[in-house]
Amino acid sequence: MRFDFFPFLSARRSQRESLPVGQTLQRRDSNGALARLSIARRSTKVNLRRALRGGFTFRGTSSLTTLRWLILILGPVPIVMLSWSTSTWFRSGGQAVAARNDGIVGTAAHRDEQSARLPTIAKRAKVRVARDATLQADCDRTAARLRGMAGDEFAVLVYPPFVLGGDMPRATLEGYYRDTIAPAVRAMQARYFRSRPHRPITVLLFSGEESYNRYAAQWYGDSGVSIYGYYKPSERTLLANIATGSGTLLHELTHALFDFEMRDPPVWLNEGLASLHEQCRFRTSAEGPWIEGLVNWRLEGLLTVIRQGRLRSVEALIEDPDFRGPLVGTNYAQARYFCMFLQQRGLLEVFFRDFLDHRADDPDGLEAVRCALDGASWEEIDRAFQKWALSLSP
Repeated sequence: MRFDFFPFLSARRSQRESLPVGQTLQRRDSNGALARLSIARRSTKVNLRRALRGGFTFRGTSSLTTLRWLILILGPVPIVMLSWSTSTWFRSGGQAVAARNDGIVGTAAHRDEQSARLPTIAKRAKVRVARDATLQADCDRTAARLRGMAGDEFAVLVYPPFVLGGDMPRATLEGYYRDTIAPAVRAMQARYFRSRPHRPITVLLFSGEESYNRYAAQWYGDSGVSIYGYYKPSERTLLANIATGSGTLLHELTHALFDFEMRDPPVWLNEGLASLHEQCRFRTSAEGPWIEGLVNWRLEGLLTVIRQGRLRSVEALIEDPDFRGPLVGTNYAQARYFCMFLQQRGLLEVFFRDFLDHRADDPDGLEAVRCALDGASWEEIDRAFQKWALSLSP
């Protein structure tokens, strides 16, 4: 009977037992010197006397002391127990088991950090409340001046930051705010503009061309203005002949909001985005409200120029310092539909964010346009834009 607890012992034992009786085996000891091992004849019977002295001899085995037997028999026990406990610890992830099902609200350090932030949060809230109160007071003063100028002929409403006035019934004026101004502002602030108006914006809506021209001249000394409407940045006031449709209101409203985002924005972008909103619809997606530009009356003139081969490149449009010069009609159409081209590809917001982030190095938005279109050349951009425009139906 053989007890092979450790294979390497069995291998050495087999090596020694394979030698003839009386033959010696040479090996090096720990000091490197050769030692001679004598292989003596092994008895095949148990020697009781040696057993009583603490040594046991089994058939076919060498003599083992009691201490060695205890090591061989009991030694694996702690090894097995250690292996079992270690594997159990790793399976559990090394985490302590919660004794109770209590919600963990954070460490003491985390709570201290949150507590330290409370004064800052409260301070910001107070600043916001104070700013809102200031804006409300400014709007009330603006409304009072407007009532003094217009008398009973005008309805005047205050929806900070807007002060609305119009030669129409109060309910009609409320409808323009509710159905046009409010959803447009929510969408533009969600999609484009980062800055919120902090001063009053006066919106004057006129029921027809006659009252529109009369009050423009009487209040602001303006004559020969657009039949649709216009925006006065110095006064933060827009005037619109609402008889031409609410598209004019949205066009000028875009200018007013852009004015708080930056001073002197690129003309092509300012007019292109404003013109995009002339014909639009409000929609809501998973990302929030937005304005979708639709085809309008400017398309026909753009298609005529494209078919005649006279449309200049988008790059030239962006770089043109005289946007409102001899090509003003074509420029408005090209700028509007290029914004629509980007929007239908889901790139208008991408472009706008990149432009705001890098305006200091890219004041006209040239690089932001190319970046939004994956670095395409201007020739490629022009071909794609004109092909898309020709696919539209007036």
